[in-house]
Amino acid sequence: MVLLVFCSELLTAQILIGPKAGARISWLNYENFADDEFKSKPFYGFSAGITTAFKVQKRFLLQLDIMYTQAGKKVEGISGPTFHNHAQYHFLNTPVVYKLDFKEAFGDRAFKWYIGAGPNVNFWLGGKGELESVELREDNIEQLNYTIIFDSMPANAEFGGLYFEDVNRLQVGLILSTGLVLEPNPGQSIMIDFRYEWGHSYMAKEDGRFSNVVAYQDNLRARNQAFQISVAYVFDIINKGKKEKKLYYEN
Repeated sequence: MVLLVFCSELLTAQILIGPKAGARISWLNYENFADDEFKSKPFYGFSAGITTAFKVQKRFLLQLDIMYTQAGKKVEGISGPTFHNHAQYHFLNTPVVYKLDFKEAFGDRAFKWYIGAGPNVNFWLGGKGELESVELREDNIEQLNYTIIFDSMPANAEFGGLYFEDVNRLQVGLILSTGLVLEPNPGQSIMIDFRYEWGHSYMAKEDGRFSNVVAYQDNLRARNQAFQISVAYVFDIINKGKKEKKLYYEN
């Protein structure tokens, strides 16, 4: 019965869909980090995908994204430039944000701004990175380009493999959002979105092991955090072509 009501609401609601892309800065919040030996820096990446949204009440909007998202880390040695570990992680990101909007005017132009919050779900697809260390230099390896492998390390480990046996590939968290909505043409809207992403799940429960390095293991007992700015161009697929009907500004 609940599902029938939900489907009925979808059929009569304004349904918005369109491409979305943005830039993001992410970092890891570690459980334990050896800050006397290493320093951590943020990672700059991007996200791209599709967003869809529909109004559930007069001023409330429910938005779902399906995105490819980059995150990562940069860890460097304090004592000298002989160590660094730069990693890039790939995620399938599916956040759900419940928004409350407010109508404003600037001169003769109307626009809306909103606040929102909701759950964030990430599926860890994989990753890669670059490692430099004293141990590698002693083996005449200037830099190791490694690939993350979700498995226990076998006896004949792959060269350049970073093995994680116990990882949280499905990670959950919370999103806080705010932004602006502009309507350049009837049936079309531009959403400019600012988000803070707080990860609840640890990326891994145990340190990762390199196939070529013994003295160093990769610490991912940490939660992902990020700031993101993105732009979406959405279309009303239910009321397209009806110039008299404002898609997002209708109150």
